[in-house]
Amino acid sequence: MSNLEFIKKLNNGKNCYSDHMSPEELQLLHITSNVERLIKDMLGKGKIIFLTGNPGDGKTFVIKAVDAAIRKHDAYVEKDMNHITGYEKISQDIITCYTAHRPAIIAVNEYPFMKLCKQLKKDSPEMYSEIIAAKKSAITYTTSHPLTGRVALIDLNERNLLDADRNLLGELIDKFIALISEDPEHNKALEYNLRAMSIPEIKQQVLRLMQLAAAECDHFAIRDILGALAILFTACLMEDSEGEKYYSAIFDSENQLLRVVQQFDPIYLSSPSLDEELWNGECVDGWLLDVPDKWPDDPSFEDDVEGAVECFKRIKRQYYFENIHGHDLFALQPDEIKKTTAMFTSFDSQKKKIKERLVRAINKLFLPSSDDKKQLHIWTTHRYDMSIPAAVAVSCKSIDSSELDILMPRPADWLSGLEYIPNHIILKPKAADEPVLRLDIDFIRTLNAIEDGYPVCLLAPQYEQAAAMFLQQLDDNKLTEENDDGEVIIASRRRSYKKVVNIQDGQYGFEED
Repeated sequence: MSNLEFIKKLNNGKNCYSDHMSPEELQLLHITSNVERLIKDMLGKGKIIFLTGNPGDGKTFVIKAVDAAIRKHDAYVEKDMNHITGYEKISQDIITCYTAHRPAIIAVNEYPFMKLCKQLKKDSPEMYSEIIAAKKSAITYTTSHPLTGRVALIDLNERNLLDADRNLLGELIDKFIALISEDPEHNKALEYNLRAMSIPEIKQQVLRLMQLAAAECDHFAIRDILGALAILFTACLMEDSEGEKYYSAIFDSENQLLRVVQQFDPIYLSSPSLDEELWNGECVDGWLLDVPDKWPDDPSFEDDVEGAVECFKRIKRQYYFENIHGHDLFALQPDEIKKTTAMFTSFDSQKKKIKERLVRAINKLFLPSSDDKKQLHIWTTHRYDMSIPAAVAVSCKSIDSSELDILMPRPADWLSGLEYIPNHIILKPKAADEPVLRLDIDFIRTLNAIEDGYPVCLLAPQYEQAAAMFLQQLDDNKLTEENDDGEVIIASRRRSYKKVVNIQDGQYGFEED
């Protein structure tokens, strides 16, 4: 099979499984990961390693990559448990390794792993306890303790190979170019794609989109990554997309990674002056490859509005990748996306500011005009019709933001180096482990949008409900205090103003803001 045919078959995610690849094909696409280093080290220490994850996460690939260490330490190996119907024998085999201090590595998907654990719990409670301890401590919010037992668990669901610092995609693009270039049978579109991906500015624009997708913190298996790049280069050779160039193919695929990329399609970015120039064929400077030869205002589209729109989409995408000013278009991505990414990348150095921003935004969920970042108010709302947002919120208690902590998950010390991108932040009281408000990417983006003045009534209600439940739990756990001077805040959410009732010396005072 030629290199080109090999890469073409990666278009279909099912063909990315290492079980179906020859040793030569595996070597062509060998993706070095810190997981391999971790496993080699653990095998040398006699650990029993459970390598878990979903199909296509690279479990078999990793085991084949550490084959030399497996043979060196005479480790017990189970590459595929899908064919196993009863778990008694494999349970006994693993326990034998455990008691004999022989290393082992067992690759297992999520559901079979649950069934295996059930059997191990019956056969060896001691080992089962170590499995649960390893699972609970793998990703931690606080200082991690070393792995003291003999059982380790590496969940490839937690691995994110799209970390921008690692530049995996850049390396893979270069590898694909080298492999495809060795094959002499190219059509014009494929030649175009190869030329484009060899230009650093164009390649960088592709990587920027992929990094935005990575910042969504979705889990992408190896098959998703390889399939996305195969589509980028070779969709033009497929019957249903023959001749389609990379800048269109990247936005017309069902690949899981590219489906996330598609929400950042340049056609969604509004630049009226640029859009007018692109429509009228006036943007003829700064192109790194070919200047478009047909524009939406071409006379041939006079009676074909749909064709003109499709032409415009194609040219705007081409502009994003292939014009020296395409990076200006990238800068138009929504602020809430950029701010959310910045929260994660600057978390350790900006922790206090991030916490204050989140506190203020939660207050704004209930009183849009609020600018209070020092106190998280305990808001109460009431409504008879759950389909209509509550018009009024009331607060007579609060908790000081200094009494709250924000934490971000990280791999444990014994998983140091695991390719990992945090996908949420938690807000909790410093004095207790509960309650916890889990702020995922969408929740944080919602709060950032509110900070920037986006109307609360236009947002999905589940985030307000989650925040309200957290506030109520803080009060139930007696972690809040009465407002000074018995202050009661009555917030009009629709008109974004508040009235304050104060009780001093047995007398009521009223303020309006």
